[in-house]
Amino acid sequence: MNKAMPNHRDKTYGGAWPVPDKDVMQFLDTVKQDANSQSALDGISPHKDFVKDYFDWFRQPHDINGIQKFDSLAFCNGSSEAFDKFYHKYMHKNLRFLRGEYMYHQIMAKRFFKNYSFIEDDIDITKDDVVVMSLPFSDTGGMPPNFDRIMETCEDLGVPVLLDLAYINLAKGLSFNVDYRCVDTITTSLSKAFPVAHWRIGLRMQQVNVDDTLDAYQMNSYINTHSVNVGHSIIKNYAPTYSYDKFRPEQLIKCIDLGLTPSQSFIFGIDENNQYPQYNRGRDTNRLCFAKHFGNLSAT
Repeated sequence: MNKAMPNHRDKTYGGAWPVPDKDVMQFLDTVKQDANSQSALDGISPHKDFVKDYFDWFRQPHDINGIQKFDSLAFCNGSSEAFDKFYHKYMHKNLRFLRGEYMYHQIMAKRFFKNYSFIEDDIDITKDDVVVMSLPFSDTGGMPPNFDRIMETCEDLGVPVLLDLAYINLAKGLSFNVDYRCVDTITTSLSKAFPVAHWRIGLRMQQVNVDDTLDAYQMNSYINTHSVNVGHSIIKNYAPTYSYDKFRPEQLIKCIDLGLTPSQSFIFGIDENNQYPQYNRGRDTNRLCFAKHFGNLSAT
């Protein structure tokens, strides 16, 4: 159907990266990590406290109606592990997502789904579909286009939805509704707001415990306690708006310099006038990422 999304990671403002914040990286050097998972061997389950604390932490600067219903919580190895469990459950359906979406979905669609296609403006979703959608939206760092219409259509047709909130702590003060029966999974991770991508620290949220392998891992404490400890240390020591508050002023300056519109997600500037077509990801604007450049200014 669709040509592969171009890879911009090697470009000056390509990809989507966490800020290499020197203050956070120095803090991480001091974190005592339970490398041999002794706490799990002793019958302690540190992930249970972490997932509850993380659930409360990430949503503080936003108004997310209905999120409290998604209280079946599981630690996952980044949001990607939650994606994979969702795909495995619904691989017999047609995978649908917006143009400009995170390229992982397009890769998986081509490899494992019999049918897949973009959701266009006419919201041509059918009962045989399954939907994945990022919020903030991967292509702009803001609300996904036609979010409410897509959600209402999926609710009416009983179409399962995964909402990817990986960018949620790059933004501040978002207001949206997830109070739908059709939302199967919500997931997020720390990998974009903080330089901890290699620890794979994620959270899966569902309305019921589905007792799949990810839930089984939680019950048996078959968890990477090393990453849990790093994640817990981050959210105990940094506010959910820490990175946004620190680097938003730099984003605004960079956008003025380059003639861009500031995204709601502070690492991005959005080109609405096609000045930088080399950063196009399939829609009518172009996304530039500043995170690596902020890192040069992040020491205090």
